[in-house]
Amino acid sequence: METIFGSSVTYTGTFFSMLILAIFLENTVFTRALGTSTVLLMLRKKANLLLFGVVLTLITVIASVLAFWINPLLADFPNKYYVTPIVYVLIISLVYVVALIVVKRLLKRLAEELVPMIHLSAFNCAVFGALLLANSYKMTLASTIGFGLGSGLGFTLAALMLAISYNYLNSDNIPKAFRGFPITMIYVGILSLAFYGLIGHQLPV
Repeated sequence: METIFGSSVTYTGTFFSMLILAIFLENTVFTRALGTSTVLLMLRKKANLLLFGVVLTLITVIASVLAFWINPLLADFPNKYYVTPIVYVLIISLVYVVALIVVKRLLKRLAEELVPMIHLSAFNCAVFGALLLANSYKMTLASTIGFGLGSGLGFTLAALMLAISYNYLNSDNIPKAFRGFPITMIYVGILSLAFYGLIGHQLPV
């Protein structure tokens, strides 16, 4: 009984530690600049960011779990570092196809809204980047799920933070030279510095 309890605590702790790591310290948008263009595109189209975040998160988690099971097979593969990205693209493509089939057959009423989001989510560099980042850590299944979930949630958090400021950044109070994309990049840079500060850095002696 104690062994089961201890294993559960370890599993939960690992899961949440990787979840927090992926949301804040390895945020795909603010610390890695992955998927920034997609966020800006979604903002301009005034798309449903929460729904998009859910779709992207599901794709990231499923692809991360599949990558977790395949990574051991690549461990002794010659030229592993060249092969791994190709394998990850194939994994994402598989998840993409399955997601489209499931939505079109089981969620026909939502297909019109979900299909474009699946297109954008699956081939978003944030998903591919999350797989590569996860591969840089020694992952268990719990940490893989936590990291995949955190990557999706971190992307959604970044998108919502940009959405909140969108009207302000495009208002008449902003000089024309900075309005739109330039001021948005400045805003993203300031937020990125804030996230970067969460990691903690030793001052030079």
